[in-house]
Amino acid sequence: MKNGEWIIQEQRAGGAFGKQAPVFDQLYGPDKIVQYKRKRVRDHVEQWIKPGSAILELNAGTGEDAVYFAQQGHRIHATDISAGMLEILSQKIKEKGFSGLVTHEPCSYTDLESLQQKGPYDYLFSNFAGLNCTPSIEKVL
Repeated sequence: MKNGEWIIQEQRAGGAFGKQAPVFDQLYGPDKIVQYKRKRVRDHVEQWIKPGSAILELNAGTGEDAVYFAQQGHRIHATDISAGMLEILSQKIKEKGFSGLVTHEPCSYTDLESLQQKGPYDYLFSNFAGLNCTPSIEKVL
């Protein structure tokens, strides 16, 4: 896939996830398999991060993991290509009182050089398989 085609594909994906954003947590939040997978990822991350770490999250979606790590006292900068997902994330962060710990910006994981908030970060992670959707993993890395 050529770069221009990939950008169009990302825009389409962002739009599709944006449409699903208002109901995303209702659909997937109570799902036992999703809960199990989130716990596995979080347990793994917690083996490696120190208290008060700065975390860059790729494909943050509605912010479920950002909220979790903020509750643990970490600072998270959450990125996603979906404006709709980031809107839900923003509302959630305000409601939970984590505005001081969680920031966010729209950004594709294939365009990390354009991040406004460049860090430094102690840990970078992505949950729920967003990275397996790119034909350009070397660009992400």
